Amino acid sequence: MIKKILLAVIILTNQACQPAPTEIVQQGRIDITVSASGELESSTTTLISPPAVANIWNHQIKYLIDENTPVEAGTLLVSFDDKEVSKKLVQQQAELKQAKQELANMIIQGTAAEKKLVLAVAEMKMNFDKARRSADIVDQGLSENEKRKVSIDFNIAKNDLFLAREKIKFHQRNQPVNLRLAQGKVDRALTKVASLKQDIEKLNIKAPINGIVVYRSNWSGEKPAVGESVSFGRPILEVAVLDKMQLTAEIAEIDSGKLRIGQSVEIKLDGVQGQVFQGKLISTGSVFREKSRQDKRRICDAIIEFNQTNGDIMRPGMTARIDIVTETINDAVTVSSAAVRQAGGRSTVTVAGMFYQTQKDIEITHIVGGKALVSNGLIPGEKVLL
Repeated sequence: MIKKILLAVIILTNQACQPAPTEIVQQGRIDITVSASGELESSTTTLISPPAVANIWNHQIKYLIDENTPVEAGTLLVSFDDKEVSKKLVQQQAELKQAKQELANMIIQGTAAEKKLVLAVAEMKMNFDKARRSADIVDQGLSENEKRKVSIDFNIAKNDLFLAREKIKFHQRNQPVNLRLAQGKVDRALTKVASLKQDIEKLNIKAPINGIVVYRSNWSGEKPAVGESVSFGRPILEVAVLDKMQLTAEIAEIDSGKLRIGQSVEIKLDGVQGQVFQGKLISTGSVFREKSRQDKRRICDAIIEFNQTNGDIMRPGMTARIDIVTETINDAVTVSSAAVRQAGGRSTVTVAGMFYQTQKDIEITHIVGGKALVSNGLIPGEKVLL
């Protein structure tokens, strides 16, 4: 028992004799930063959404390319069900066929009618000439009744010839009008057929540019899938250009006043270890919003441009942590924040001398990365207790 007590006393004595950990007050360059989170996006993208098709407001996805697929311009991205449009096309093609047949029949019938009228005019002209010769012959031996009959026959033949000529004139005036009306019906049917074919083509959307496929979530966070019905105008995916990546950061309202265009930014991508990217602030939002329905903190968006991108690892939608350098202090006096004691609204440190310890009041302007920037109370080289 006595041995155990002696061992404990020796251990406590050794611990008491061990010097307390200390740190040397440093002086040098310190960057004051604003930290935030953000998400990668491409500055050059093309949104893909269901096309405008007459009287159709919801489209069912029939084919959808996989997300994160690299594509070239012209690659099929998404196809929507075209049954309804195809049904209309079949009906319209039948109407077009009927309109063409009506036009062809009108041409044939008009040609035949004109030939018949020409023959009728020739016949009436022959009867007229015959009646006129009879009327011109003066035969004193004819009775008055016979003379009146010859005169009546001549007038009838004259009227018949006039009527025949008027009929052909009427036909020649109206036939072009009728043909134009029939041709107009064909043209309208052709236009509708062409429009429906164009609608079917629009339901098969191809990539307009080279890039990578990124799905767009709906208001509830769900991504599109084959078989789903989506409304006209709702973006379902985008094609993003990888070598034009940028980052959208969410800046707390309290930090927004510290931002200036052109400030340097250090970027660390989540999931990418050991790489730090550099960029600069190119845009700050002027409108504040709530971070989310659950998180009521107010934020604004800021756009960060990369000094250099890496298309092999960067993808739209990747999250990142950023530090925006808002101020640089070249001769900053710093000490570990672990050495600072807070009490009664005062900040103090314990300065270790060779034979004594002294407690000092200090003034702190910033806490950066576990370092306290001291504006008053310490000088570089002093040793403080941790």
